[in-house]
Amino acid sequence: MTPHIHPSGVLPGGILPLRAERYEKQPWVELGWPGLDPKAPCIDILVFDDSGSVTAAHGADPVGSRFTEAKHAIANVAQWTHTRRSKIAVLHFDHPHGASGVHPLTERRLQQKLDPSLRTPRMGNGTSDLSPSLAEAERLAEAHPDHDTRLTVFSDFELTDADPGAVLTRLENFPGLVHAVVLGRNAPLDLDAAANITVTPLSERDAPGTFAAAIHRSLTATRRAARYSVVHSPRGGRQLLP
Repeated sequence: MTPHIHPSGVLPGGILPLRAERYEKQPWVELGWPGLDPKAPCIDILVFDDSGSVTAAHGADPVGSRFTEAKHAIANVAQWTHTRRSKIAVLHFDHPHGASGVHPLTERRLQQKLDPSLRTPRMGNGTSDLSPSLAEAERLAEAHPDHDTRLTVFSDFELTDADPGAVLTRLENFPGLVHAVVLGRNAPLDLDAAANITVTPLSERDAPGTFAAAIHRSLTATRRAARYSVVHSPRGGRQLLP
């Protein structure tokens, strides 16, 4: 999926501005206004699957556009953040490789500090085991007991853990909100039926920018007056991405 994310903006009343559709040849996503800082401190933990079923030539993300779109989504929210209440951490299935540590969205040179983690880890083995990164996410949640914690996992969920069912049960019982972004296929039934997990399926047929919108949805979950992202069609149609 070729990154094609347009700058986000709002007019008075939160109306998203339209651009000249005659110049657009394919659908595109405009990220919504991220709103104002949340009242309570929060931490977003993003976990990326870098296994072959995701990154290989016929995988769910063979060109790695998910990282480009992740950078856009994080920058979109960070530019409207003015307190240290909002924090972010990036993990990978190949934990500890690629781990970013915890950073406030207002931290100086935030993008530079996150960039090494917003790519496939060089030393990683491409594992499909979720358990190592989930254990670290659980540790981060425990270390921030006064924060609203959100865990967002980007994977095709073709897990190779010794007991995938037990890992998904841990995911459902995570001490915070869980957003499962399922790449390239239908979600496992255990995810669809889980009360504490929001599932967003993505495929190569989705408009460029849809991955960024999924991250944006997590990052703005407790922000005040945040607006939904919108898919624009070449003929002028619009569809909200709640």
